[in-house]
Amino acid sequence: MEMLISITLVIVPILMYLVFSCYNVLSNKKVKKVAFIITMFTSLYLSLKNDFDYKGLLLFCNIPILICYIKKETMLGIILSIITIIFCYLKYDLNIYIIICKHFCYLLTYLFLLKRNDFDYLFLKISAVIQGFFISFEYFMNYEVGIEKIYQLFLYTVIIYSITFFCVYLFKLADSITNLYSDMIKIKEENKLKNSLFKLTHEIKNPLAVCKGYLDMIDLDDTDKARRYVNIVKTEIDRSLNIMNDFMEYSKIKVNKEIFDMVVLLDELYDSFKVLLADRNIKFNYNNKYEELYVWGDYERLKQVFINIIKNSVEAINDDGVIDLDMLVNDKQVIVTICDNGVGMEDEELKNIKEMFWTTKKNGTGLGVALSNEIVVAHGGTINYNSVKNKGTECVITLSL
Repeated sequence: MEMLISITLVIVPILMYLVFSCYNVLSNKKVKKVAFIITMFTSLYLSLKNDFDYKGLLLFCNIPILICYIKKETMLGIILSIITIIFCYLKYDLNIYIIICKHFCYLLTYLFLLKRNDFDYLFLKISAVIQGFFISFEYFMNYEVGIEKIYQLFLYTVIIYSITFFCVYLFKLADSITNLYSDMIKIKEENKLKNSLFKLTHEIKNPLAVCKGYLDMIDLDDTDKARRYVNIVKTEIDRSLNIMNDFMEYSKIKVNKEIFDMVVLLDELYDSFKVLLADRNIKFNYNNKYEELYVWGDYERLKQVFINIIKNSVEAINDDGVIDLDMLVNDKQVIVTICDNGVGMEDEELKNIKEMFWTTKKNGTGLGVALSNEIVVAHGGTINYNSVKNKGTECVITLSL
């Protein structure tokens, strides 16, 4: 019973640490190291505090020391050894030199085997032999050697090896779990980076396409028209640089809100697209009855949203298409609607339209709608699609005033 109590006292703090380590796998490493130090000191204290005879004391107090060495916490292992030596010398009438020699042998074995690939279990096996040797030496020095004493010696050696082996196995199991979880976190971070890079590529294509369109239409003989187109190209280049700056950090898109006039934003969109759409025989209708309408939001980010949606409408239209851009205010909300008479979508396509990388386009990335939805949600708004196959699609963006 006393031995069972001793085993429990030594192992319980270790089990508690392992649970803590797994639960806090993403916590700061210094915090985890402090928890490990506290666990080893607690385990040593409980093993020294119990009332088992001194042979049991020499048995159980070695477990946290060996674990420290196996975890490559050299200084902590040395400190625990010194505490054990002092305690045994003060409380029991033991030969201090024998105790020092045993712990010194642990340290030498640790340093000698440290760089080996099979360090853990080889060190544990040799430590068990060292433990058995010194217990045997104590018997020969202080007791009459007999079958019962030899059996007890064998039992003690097996116990220390088995318990320490079990503790090391638990540590390795916990390390495997935490490493696996850490790898999963890294994979998620890498996927997040890839998603951000895809978003960046997708968003940079839009202003570049606008720049190319206007550059193709520039007539150097028409100075006024060329100057107007150059200004639009400059604006789109600035927007491209702004997008690239935002994606330098592959975190969630930042929204910098301020008061702006939604009418100005939509007027700018209409002026930017009407020439390009007219060149493709697409009729662009803009319906707005407001002279000004101030909202709280990010001008550039919302502009990205509307450009994405209009661009998708353009790509969905075959010949002689129509795109309608409407805005109205209803119950302290501004509702912007963009409709087209393009190819439309089926119900299954509508269900997946906001999913990352989901697309019906042959060369699409499946990021435009997902990115637009992310920006609108960041504004506390909603974006919804209604569509009928071969008849057209309606996109409704709702924002709070």
